[in-house]
Amino acid sequence: MPTTTKTTEPTVRVRLVCEALPADLFEGFDGRRHIQVDLQIKDGFQAGLPAGNGALAWATEITVKPSLDGAPDFAGPAVHGKRGERFFYLSWSSERAGQCERFRRLKVHLRDLKAAQIAKAVKTDATLVARVHAVAKDGGPACASVPLLGGGWQAGETR
Repeated sequence: MPTTTKTTEPTVRVRLVCEALPADLFEGFDGRRHIQVDLQIKDGFQAGLPAGNGALAWATEITVKPSLDGAPDFAGPAVHGKRGERFFYLSWSSERAGQCERFRRLKVHLRDLKAAQIAKAVKTDATLVARVHAVAKDGGPACASVPLLGGGWQAGETR
């Protein structure tokens, strides 16, 4: 009788950090009040936690899936996009004219995450960290695809 072995796909912890948030958190930008930024997950939004002076951070996990072309693919509660273009959304919301609304989203791409970084994080149980700047060129909340700070994805703390 043949035996089957179940292979488990590696899971890696991820920390997203949004830095240089203004002290007033963009209050008044485009007539908006009570502006906040959250990590968009499949079934809603996750609030960030303070991460030092003027920064918020979010923790999530990604599952690294094999693909036919050998490039890593990703899944997880906060992963969006199609194969080869996966990313995280940091989503801005506010109140304007008495209405609560989401008005900008910032993309943190996974495409620049290297196989060697993933393998090392799996082996050492490290967290992969991506840092982004909170402010866009127009002085409002950053949006669209943004470059990562500090040279890209970095290995963070281990458990």
